[in-house]
Amino acid sequence: MEKKHIALKEDELVDYILKNFQENALLEISYNRVFVPGKILNIDEDAVITLQLKGKIMNQRVDIGFDEIKEELVEIIYTLGEQVTVITITD
Repeated sequence: MEKKHIALKEDELVDYILKNFQENALLEISYNRVFVPGKILNIDEDAVITLQLKGKIMNQRVDIGFDEIKEELVEIIYTLGEQVTVITITD
């Protein structure tokens, strides 16, 4: 599995998501004190991503607006096939 690390500024995140994220990829989001793992079902033009949550208890969908949480993001791990991209947000 190939792993790539990148650092983005908050104002670069939405454009990066819209250009690089694809449906059916796995996404793990760490923000504030929350960890959200899931499969991308949909990405809209405002970078609101619909995830199918992974877990034994939770098997539901959730919408996450990255423009709203980008200030609290710790890390995003995006996995598509054998490619893993770890994104951290810088000031």
